[in-house]
Amino acid sequence: MMNDTHDNLISRVKHRSHLHPEDGLQIIQKVFPENEVQGGLDPRVKALLESREGPASRRPMEMNDLQEVRNSTECNNEDISSNVRIEYKTIHLPDRKLNIRIYNRTKEEKPGIVFYHGGGFFDQDTLVMENLCKYMAQEADAVAVAVEYRLAPEHPYRAGLHDCLEGLRYVYEFASELGINAKQIGLIGDSVGGNLALGVHHLSKEEPWDISHIGLLCPLLDLSDFSRKAWSIEDYDLRMQPELIREELIAMRESVYFIQSLYLENLGDVFLSLVSPLLRENKKEFPPITMIAAEFDFLRIQAEEFSEELQQANVPLRHVEYQGMEHAFVRKLGHYPQAEDAVKEIVKDFWRVISS
Repeated sequence: MMNDTHDNLISRVKHRSHLHPEDGLQIIQKVFPENEVQGGLDPRVKALLESREGPASRRPMEMNDLQEVRNSTECNNEDISSNVRIEYKTIHLPDRKLNIRIYNRTKEEKPGIVFYHGGGFFDQDTLVMENLCKYMAQEADAVAVAVEYRLAPEHPYRAGLHDCLEGLRYVYEFASELGINAKQIGLIGDSVGGNLALGVHHLSKEEPWDISHIGLLCPLLDLSDFSRKAWSIEDYDLRMQPELIREELIAMRESVYFIQSLYLENLGDVFLSLVSPLLRENKKEFPPITMIAAEFDFLRIQAEEFSEELQQANVPLRHVEYQGMEHAFVRKLGHYPQAEDAVKEIVKDFWRVISS
């Protein structure tokens, strides 16, 4: 099965899923494309983790790793789109410049997607972001706009968040120029980008625009690490590859503290809803949300708790979990069939919302 075509593997991921209730939450679990594999890491993830080298490959990140991570040119994803047009734009704000990338603008008006990348608030892998946005724009038949927000620690909270808000403001105010329907704008965020997308929604309450849909890809939802549902290694199936999975989970858990130290000047801010959206009391005002989670992601437990609370608040929600996957697996576009499927799941929900 490992020698099967990538398209066949994508088809299997699409069609092999089942509902799994978790504390009242209906989770759509997507299983491995290989029929003979039961449990543990997806074989592609296992191979990558076993070969991984570089900063924090088997330990939490440290300050000395920062520049090496930023200088890394490793991409691990591919451009699987077809002739998607890319434009680069600089927005001139009163006190700074903000760069955005525009994908798939044509003469025809389309829905708009504003994308916020991951990278722990401190890294911006533009090639990974570019390939993902091109594919997202193509599959959604939308104009995608990626915001190159300022990074910590040089620009701590709230600098990047305000850049993300201003990026959305530009998309709304210049929608006709961008070929975007201003009434059909969704937000998609990967990892900390999901955190920022929820923060932008929170800051948009007094703004003239409406956000139609939010897509969250393995989001960081509680930077305090004190969510009401305590994290435990026992929440994960360690029957297969226990040491490899344990190392990955523990390293990421410890890296949350590294992210705190970079992003926040005042550690007491971890309890603010703009920093830890899971702690936001009123969740009734959210638009429809698609939650994409990974089985072996430290942040999976936060995602489940957040989705449970959204469900209790009667927010339209679909929660999709990819078994055998690691954190931020969507960045392995072209290598993991689950990455393409996750994009398609979000796009499907986005269109369902804007078409209703």
